[in-house]
Amino acid sequence: MDEQLDALDERGKKAAADAADPMDAASAADPMDAAGAAEPEDAASASVPDGPADGPTGAPASAPSPARRFHAPKLTRRSLVGAGVAALAVGAGAASGIARCTAGDASVPSEPKSPEPGAAAGPDSRRGGKLVMYTCCDDDLVNAFVPAFMQETGIVVDVRRMTASECRDSVAAEVAAGRPIADVVWGGDESWYAAGEADYEKYFSSENANVLDGCRNTSGYVTPATREVCVIAVNSARAEELSVEIEGYADLLDERLAGLVAVADAGTDAAAKSSAEAARAAGDLLSAFSTTVEDGSAQPGGDAFLAALETQAGGNVRATSEDVLEDVLSGAAVTGLVYEQQAAAMTRLTGEVEVVLPREGCLVAHGCTAIVRGATNLAQAQGWVDFVCGETAQKGAAAKVRLRSVRDGVGEKDDFVQLTVGKA
Repeated sequence: MDEQLDALDERGKKAAADAADPMDAASAADPMDAAGAAEPEDAASASVPDGPADGPTGAPASAPSPARRFHAPKLTRRSLVGAGVAALAVGAGAASGIARCTAGDASVPSEPKSPEPGAAAGPDSRRGGKLVMYTCCDDDLVNAFVPAFMQETGIVVDVRRMTASECRDSVAAEVAAGRPIADVVWGGDESWYAAGEADYEKYFSSENANVLDGCRNTSGYVTPATREVCVIAVNSARAEELSVEIEGYADLLDERLAGLVAVADAGTDAAAKSSAEAARAAGDLLSAFSTTVEDGSAQPGGDAFLAALETQAGGNVRATSEDVLEDVLSGAAVTGLVYEQQAAAMTRLTGEVEVVLPREGCLVAHGCTAIVRGATNLAQAQGWVDFVCGETAQKGAAAKVRLRSVRDGVGEKDDFVQLTVGKA
């Protein structure tokens, strides 16, 4: 039976590679080189197949509660062969004919099409033209928004995935040289856009007044597009082997998990930075880590808890949160700190990863977008910012991924206690 499964597995991989090799797709029908041959309407079908909604919903909690979990139906090895392998390839961006994912800084020819005189601005305008996007968002989130944007606006998007720090530093270098390649950046919270007007264009979306109060663009330079919840990903089979129950941040310090907690580099990865802030905020709530100062008052122990957690990781610091999830999935780590949407996508595809909303509470960060200063395709960039915050885009994405929306009544409800950074 194993030999038969191996043979099927190889055939499935070959079929997926033949049908959706990213390099072949880019050379055969490059949307940037042959915009007329790769219509956005056709490209939209290349997004990740819709999956069932994951997880519990309900009214926001007002007090700490037991950790919440959600699972996808368990997938057997057989169910992942063939069509499943192809789906995983799409999830990794291999079949994303919707947008060419590249690395590096190769220049992309740009011939933007300006709106017709008198045309209405906003997400409904079919501007046409091209857009270069730098993003640290995972492929599932990209495929939940970008194909619909292309179809809605007629704009062909060149997506270049990199870490949050690479997005920030590449834009800074390009703007300083007076030769910006990127038009927009997407991913990471407001702290990754601290350069403000030095590197980004001031623009308020036409949808700014329609999003949640805490999700509005207040500076003019950075626009929240999604809300990212910091969670704990768990390999439930490995946790069961060790007889360890993981329901919150405090459980990560169990001695049985020494060296088996995976974290990413907070200096380069957006989810890792937010997760470190979440762990520190949770530590502030744990009396075991608080200290008493000279005046007799209690000093929160968030920093001490974060230091203990880093020691517990035992040097298992990965480059990206995607690497953290791979470690958890493979069993190299029992647990890891990531964003909810990333972990939910892995759960949906494999059934092997359990997502825990920590009992201490969850930190909610913004996944932001901004227009690069001096962007070549300014009208197209403004169209993206308008679109991504719009109700149609947010509802469409919520049907594809586990989305905590910037709009009221869209996507998952906040069924957790929310942590606040800097407050015990």
